[in-house]
Amino acid sequence: MMMTNSRKNCFFLPKIDEKSLESHNLRPNSLDFLQQQIPELQESLESGCKDFSQLDLSSAAKKFRRIANNLKMLESLCSTEGKCHPKNILNDLTGKQWLRHTKSWLIVDGKPGEISPEIKNHPASFPPSLAAYFIEYFSKKGQWVFDPFMGIGSTAEACFLTQRNCFGTEINLDYAQYAQERIIQLQSKTSMNNSANSDSLSPGSLSFQTLHSNEFDKFKIFHGDARTAVKIWKDSKIPAIDFLITSPPYWNILHTKRGGVKSVLKRRVEAGLDEVYSDLDGDLGNINEYNKYLGQIKEIFSSFRLILKPKAYVMVIIQNVRPKDGIMVPLAWDIAAQLKEDYLLRQEFIWCQDQKFLGIWGYPSTYVSNVHHHYCLVFQKN
Repeated sequence: MMMTNSRKNCFFLPKIDEKSLESHNLRPNSLDFLQQQIPELQESLESGCKDFSQLDLSSAAKKFRRIANNLKMLESLCSTEGKCHPKNILNDLTGKQWLRHTKSWLIVDGKPGEISPEIKNHPASFPPSLAAYFIEYFSKKGQWVFDPFMGIGSTAEACFLTQRNCFGTEINLDYAQYAQERIIQLQSKTSMNNSANSDSLSPGSLSFQTLHSNEFDKFKIFHGDARTAVKIWKDSKIPAIDFLITSPPYWNILHTKRGGVKSVLKRRVEAGLDEVYSDLDGDLGNINEYNKYLGQIKEIFSSFRLILKPKAYVMVIIQNVRPKDGIMVPLAWDIAAQLKEDYLLRQEFIWCQDQKFLGIWGYPSTYVSNVHHHYCLVFQKN
């Protein structure tokens, strides 16, 4: 079943025909974005076909599923399928696009092309495509999106791709600097103007603004604690926030070491990558006392009410966790309970990861599952 060279040529992906854009109701400026996806799709397709020819069906299936999921995400980002209803005050989606976004689960895996060395160094980032999916539903172009736990800038990149403005804070200076550089690199690739403040790389004042050709995409990313975000927002005279999306540290779970098989943590140690977010006292991921952690979460999110527009939506990406004692901690539900005084819990989405490393943790005597899903909790300002 070895594949011949002539067979390989059958899987070559040509450049997209510009004339076909009109017949497929794609958004303006979609062509360049889609053309950029071809090399990665080509690589995944060839790799999947090679695995299939060698009868490695499991690996081939994973790669083909990744291609299918990525194509679905691209369709969501690029398709118009009609016009937005004039009374739609939440987003810019058509009825068909709105309908697709209401499914309560989705599969999103980070694409290999998105993973730079800096992204690998962050121990728990989420794919920009995940953030873009929700940003498109809970905001309109030109509105302000806030991420108080910015990390390495996945939300900022998603805002860039969806033409939203972005405000973010990040306690780790290295991550905050990379989040800024990430947007500048995106602008460079798309030949857009960008400018950085002269003091943008100094601790406590990391901030920059970029202008899209359509006057959207203003970015203000700060090196700072989420507890100071309201003050930063006031001092910087940023407009009221339309949508908050973030993923706070999953308690102190990154400090939990697992035995047995070579876990992701052990692989990171061997590669010299960050094991935890930081060693800073203000880092929520370094709080060992669970109730103290929950109290800090409640206090921080309560303060954000001051900068959110009335009835603005808030999304918290979180996961129930299993500490070393083996007793599952319902972190997602406890956070929902903590926020109920300030926000209404509207819904939950389930983010599934299909390409994540599988560990055989309890074999052959104890049940321990691989947790490959996260809860995307949807709140609304009360």
